Amino acid sequence: MTIDTVIGGCVVYYLDSPGDLDEQRRAILKDCLDDLDELTDQLDAECQPYFLRLRHLGSLLLDTQVSS
Repeated sequence: MTIDTVIGGCVVYYLDSPGDLDEQRRAILKDCLDDLDELTDQLDAECQPYFLRLRHLGSLLLDTQVSS
């Protein structure tokens, strides 16, 4: 699976579910954000905005889980 598919899947799950993400999904989301932190600087400049927005989306979702 691609990183955007995983993050997008977590977002869809969150929006379609009455509760928060389960622990496994939170861990997967955190791993994806860590991967993006390591990889984004290595990407071509034209690709970086997409992955920075993707990281921001994942970060916002993870932040909702911490504050819930």
